[in-house]
Amino acid sequence: MIQYKEMRQHPVLSSHLPETRWISNARTLRMLDEHRTVFIKPNFGSGGTGIIRAKKLGRRYEIRCGSSRRIVRAHKVRKAIRTFRMPHRRYLVQQGLRLAKYKGSIFDARVYMQKPESEWIISGITGRVAAPRKVVTNYRKGGHAAPLSKVLLKVFKHDRTKMKEILDQIVELSKMVADTIDKNHPFRELGIDLAIEKSGQIWIIEANPHPGHKLFKQLPNHKMIHTILRNKRRIQRWNKAHW
Repeated sequence: MIQYKEMRQHPVLSSHLPETRWISNARTLRMLDEHRTVFIKPNFGSGGTGIIRAKKLGRRYEIRCGSSRRIVRAHKVRKAIRTFRMPHRRYLVQQGLRLAKYKGSIFDARVYMQKPESEWIISGITGRVAAPRKVVTNYRKGGHAAPLSKVLLKVFKHDRTKMKEILDQIVELSKMVADTIDKNHPFRELGIDLAIEKSGQIWIIEANPHPGHKLFKQLPNHKMIHTILRNKRRIQRWNKAHW
């Protein structure tokens, strides 16, 4: 949430951030009225574990976590959500988005950024495609990697100009995110997740300072995973030299 507030103050990044608030019952219901769908997630990344989706269905609400779901009225929303929440974790409620789909599944972009010395670099960038009927794209929840250019070409009907435009925006936004967070935090790795709507609008979903890298092993070309592992070793050497 701290990084979210910092990005919110950035003149460019602010327009790419979905509404995200600390959870409360009143706030959740207000955001459901406004956005129809919200995601309730732990404050710190958990590989997709514990993410709850709430969706307004007329006068009722669907509360779903993994394969479990409940249909309740407004006065039971809080209780239904608490059923799925993990103990001793602070939760956020985030605006749901109308995401584009790849082969019938939602997807997002994962940008793996590293700072092996004094500058941030992009070591890997890939599409993350959700397992069928899943509402999260995380590797631990069955999500799989697919070359992002291939995904975007399919989504935007083989319009190479549009695909390149989206890729360039993703790269530019990721660098802005890293530079913004870098001003107040000593992180040397960031996993930046960005979602793409059908319109081409790009949303910054998360900037995780402890990203996993196994996803990149699934790509047919292993250049990115080799770069990530090489830069991890460089970061370890840098940390030892500056302790």
